[in-house]
Amino acid sequence: MTPETVHPANRRPAHVRLFGVLVALVLVAAACGKSSSSSSDSASSSGSSSTVLRLAFNADMQVPDPDIFYEVEGNVVVTSAYEGLVRYKPSSAEIEPALAESYDVSSDGLTYTFKLRSGIKFQDGTPLDAQTFIDSFKRRTDVNSAPAYMLADVESTTAPDPLTFVVKLKNPVSPFLDYLAAPYGPKAVSPKVLKDQAGSDFAQSYLKDHSAGTGPYYISKFEVGQTYELTRNDNYWDGKPYYSKINISIIPDMATQRLKLEGGELDMVLHGLPVADVDSFRKNDKFTVSEFPVLLKTVLASNPNKGPFKNQALREGLRTSLDKTDIVKTIYLGQATVSKQATPVNVLPDGLGADTNVYDLAKLKAAVDALPESDRSVDLGYSEDEGGTLPRLAEVIAAQLGTAGLKVTVRGIPIAEVFDLPNKPEKAPDLLLWTFNPDAAHPDTWDRIFYSTKGSLNYLQCSVPEADALMDQGLVETDKATMQQDYGKAGDAILASGCFVTIADNKDFIVARKGITDLVHQLPTPYTVEFKALKSSP
Repeated sequence: MTPETVHPANRRPAHVRLFGVLVALVLVAAACGKSSSSSSDSASSSGSSSTVLRLAFNADMQVPDPDIFYEVEGNVVVTSAYEGLVRYKPSSAEIEPALAESYDVSSDGLTYTFKLRSGIKFQDGTPLDAQTFIDSFKRRTDVNSAPAYMLADVESTTAPDPLTFVVKLKNPVSPFLDYLAAPYGPKAVSPKVLKDQAGSDFAQSYLKDHSAGTGPYYISKFEVGQTYELTRNDNYWDGKPYYSKINISIIPDMATQRLKLEGGELDMVLHGLPVADVDSFRKNDKFTVSEFPVLLKTVLASNPNKGPFKNQALREGLRTSLDKTDIVKTIYLGQATVSKQATPVNVLPDGLGADTNVYDLAKLKAAVDALPESDRSVDLGYSEDEGGTLPRLAEVIAAQLGTAGLKVTVRGIPIAEVFDLPNKPEKAPDLLLWTFNPDAAHPDTWDRIFYSTKGSLNYLQCSVPEADALMDQGLVETDKATMQQDYGKAGDAILASGCFVTIADNKDFIVARKGITDLVHQLPTPYTVEFKALKSSP
C-alpha cells in the first residue's frame, strides 16, 4: 500500500458511527414507559435470582446483521449472537483465539493461518468449518457496508482442510488481527442460512431481525421501538450460560431507566446514567457498580481553517490552557482519568504520543492579547450524543478560556450534524468537544479515522501531512515495536499542530442489582458485557 492510497477505513460513511443513533429517539419515544418483561419470568425487586435478565437501550439499534451493524447501541446483541476467529482478552488489548483454537502469521505479514476448533455448531445446528469463513468473508465484501473496509486488503481465502482457514493479504496490514477481534470484525454466519435465505440481497432481509451465529444467544424477538429478546443457544460450544433469556426494552429517558432499575423492573443499566447518578448507586447497597477500562476519549478539537484558531500561536496556547486535572475531578467524579496520550488508554505503550502539557494559561493569554478585539469571539460546539457530561464540560472550558480574554459562546450540535461537518465545513464551529471510540485496540483505528487529513471523522478537517505519512508507514509495518513507534510519532505531530487537546479517558460503568456477578468486559466494546459470563444469586 503506497502512502497515496486511501485506506479503506476512510471510505466508511461517517453517519454510521454512533454514540447513539438519535434519530431513532423520535420513533421510540412512545415506548418510554414500556417494559417487555412479565412478572412471571422477571426478577422481583427483592432480588430473586431469575434466569431472565432485563435491561434497556436508549434507542433502537441498527439491524443486527453482523456485516452491516456498526454502532455502539446494540453491540451487546450482535456480540452475543455472533463470534469471530479471534477476540480480545477481557479488559485487555491482547488478542486470543475464539472460534479458532490457534493461529499463525507469516513473517512477511501476508499470510494468516487459523486452525479451527472442532465440534462447533451454529444456532441452527449446522457444523462450522473452514468453508464457513470463506463464505462469511465473501458475504461481508458482497454486502459492502461500512465494516467491509476490514477485508479490503484480502487477496484470497482458502481451506486446505475442513479445520484450516488461510487468509492471504495483498500487502501487510498491521491492524488486521485487531480487525478480526473487533466487535465490528468479520463473524461466522451459518452457511445454511446464507443459502436458504439468500434471496437477491445475500440474506440481508432475513438477518435484519434474525441471527445466524455460533454465539451463546440467538435473537428470538426483534420488535423495533419496543423490545429485543435473546434466547440461550443450546448448541453453544463454550459452556451453558446462566441466563436463559435477555429482554431488552427501548427506554430513551434515562430518568425512567433509573426509576425502573430502582423499582426492580430492570436488572442492569449499561450506559447513559449521568455521572452523579452512578455515584449515588455506589452508595446504595442494593446495587453494584462495576468499573472497566474502555476505549473512549474526550477531545477538544480546534478549527485551523477558519475563525481565531487559524492562528497557530492560539492553538498552541489552547493546549496548555485547560486544567485537565481539575476538570476530570469535578466533571467526571472519578469516572475518567486525565488523558496523557493522543490515543485512548492501552492502545500504545505509555509515553508514546504523549500529551502531558502542564496547565499554564499565560501562553494562551499572550496569544489572545496579540489579537484584535474583533477576532476574540469563539464558537464552542459540543456533540449532543453524550448525555449531560459534555454540556457541563463545555461550560467549564468556556469559563477557563474566558479568563484568557476569549469571548466564548456554547452550543450543542446534534450528532447527525457532527458527523456531517467534514462535508459542510462552513457549518463547523471554532472548537468542537466530542467523546468517541475507535473500532479496535489498534492505533490506526483511532488516528486514521479521527486525526488523518482524509479521516472520515476528522470533523474540523485539520491536516498534518507528517502524521499522515507516519500512519501509512505504521499501517504496513510487520514489527510491532516499530509500528508502535510510528504511531507514537504520528501522535506527537498531531498534538504539536494544536488541532487537538485530549482531555479525558472515560471508564465504563455498569450498574446492576446486587447478586448479579461475573461481569466480563472487552476493551474496545463500550457499554457491553458478556451475557454468557453473567451469574446471579438472591
